[in-house]
Amino acid sequence: MAEIDPQRIQALVEEAIDHGAASVEEIHRAIASAPLQALQGIEALSGPAAAAQDLTERSIGAVYDTIRRVNEQVGVYAEQLLRQRDDLTGR
Repeated sequence: MAEIDPQRIQALVEEAIDHGAASVEEIHRAIASAPLQALQGIEALSGPAAAAQDLTERSIGAVYDTIRRVNEQVGVYAEQLLRQRDDLTGR
């Protein structure tokens, strides 16, 4: 039976979360922009809708950047814990 490699599993989980966040972010942006683009087609609402679109884009970007940073830091922490475990067990 093959031995489970916790470091590889940790890396795969971190990568899956990163790719998942990117996919969800793309969908989030598309859904959020549809009504704002429609409002930009109305002359009286064009300016406010464009400002709302900009704010929405920046907000969504900030949220998903935070998710990616947290995921990265959790990965670093997990690597440190796994290294400590390996040092203690002599692996």
